[in-house]
Amino acid sequence: MASVWSQERLRGYSLSAGHPVARLDLSYDDVSGFYAAVSGSLAYSHEYHLKPLDLQESVGFTRQLGDGPAIDVGIHNSNYSEYSRYGRPAGYTEAYAGLTGKALSGHIYLSPNYFHSRTWRLYGELEGGVQPAKGLLLSAHAGLLVPIATGSYAAATKSKAQYDWRVAAAQDVGRVTMHLDLSGGGPSDDFYEGRSHNRTALVAGASFVF
Repeated sequence: MASVWSQERLRGYSLSAGHPVARLDLSYDDVSGFYAAVSGSLAYSHEYHLKPLDLQESVGFTRQLGDGPAIDVGIHNSNYSEYSRYGRPAGYTEAYAGLTGKALSGHIYLSPNYFHSRTWRLYGELEGGVQPAKGLLLSAHAGLLVPIATGSYAAATKSKAQYDWRVAAAQDVGRVTMHLDLSGGGPSDDFYEGRSHNRTALVAGASFVF
């Protein structure tokens, strides 16, 4: 899948420092339930033009539990360049487990190095979606990021729990899907390029499955 977005966001923060992003996603799903995915993106700004932003990899396994939801477990890794909101190479690895249903899903993620070494974080999320019309998907997301260990960075910043939310609409137009997401979080502001930013943002995008 190829897509473009007005910015790249994760859990209520702008990882592309508010700049637009072009992304390529490749995935494989096996009939056994095993799946794997790799994704990369480029960010654009007037200052540095087009530069690499991130590289992400995931492997996991999913299986339907009778007539109920499917269990979903896996490992995800993300690496970001110096053109991200951090202004330096950064990233994290996390293991996850959850249940995915037709309309609702929930996951828990555990990372031992959440953008800083020895910075353990636990993240929980709930997501839901409905299709009120053909080709239209409305969805909502709520998440909570909790510090569970105090490495050198966590101790220095006295990190607190962070919440995030998102409401989104996706409309198919032929083979292209148009996206409009409103997301935010708290209690702190976002910070990049030397100043604070409101964490509530409206993000537009378009994706194409090939």
